[in-house]
Amino acid sequence: MGLSDEQLLNMKLKRNSILETAIILFSEKGYQGTTVQNIAKSAGVSFGSVFTYFDNKEHLFHSAVIEPLQTYSQQLLNFNPDAEDFMNELKKMITDHIDVFAGLSNYLNLVVFVIAQNKHHKSTFEELDDFHAKLKEKLIILVKNGQKLGLLKIQDPAYTAISYISLLMGLRLNLTDEPQSTMWQNFVPFAIQLFGPKLN
Repeated sequence: MGLSDEQLLNMKLKRNSILETAIILFSEKGYQGTTVQNIAKSAGVSFGSVFTYFDNKEHLFHSAVIEPLQTYSQQLLNFNPDAEDFMNELKKMITDHIDVFAGLSNYLNLVVFVIAQNKHHKSTFEELDDFHAKLKEKLIILVKNGQKLGLLKIQDPAYTAISYISLLMGLRLNLTDEPQSTMWQNFVPFAIQLFGPKLN
C-alpha cells in the first residue's frame, strides 16, 4: 500500500526542514564542526530520520549546497543577452541579481566554504564551478553585444563578468542588512558602471 498524499507532504516538509537547518549549521560551523546529531536536534527530528532522506553526512552536505543552487541558477541565468533594449535589460538583470543575492546570507557563506575547501568537497565544488562558468559565459555574451551596439566601452568581457559576480558576492558577504532593506537597490548604478556604459 502506497503512502497517502498527507504522508508524502509530511515527508517533503521534514526533508526540507532538515536541509534548511543543515544549510544554516554548515554555514556557521563548517563541515567538521557540524554533526548529524546537531542538525537533527535543531530540525526537531530524530537522528535516524535524517538517514531516511540522506545517505550520510557528505550526501546531506552536498544536497545543502547543490539543491538550492538549482533554484538560484534559474533566477540568475534569467536574462536575455540579445535583448533589443540593451540598457533596460542590463538594469533589470542587475536589479534581479541583487535581489537574489540579498537573500543568500547563510547559503552564500556555505558556498564560500566549499570554494575554500574545494579539494575536500570536490564533486560539490565542481557543480558550483560549472554554474559559475555558465553565468560567466552568458555575461560575456551580454557584454560583447553591448559593445557591438556601441553602448558599452571596449574592455575585456571576461574580466567584466568576473568583476560583476565578485561584486554580487562581496555585497552579501560584507553587508548585514535584511533582504527587504531598500539599501540593496542603491548599488544598482554602481554595478552598471562595471559594464562600462558610454555617456550619452
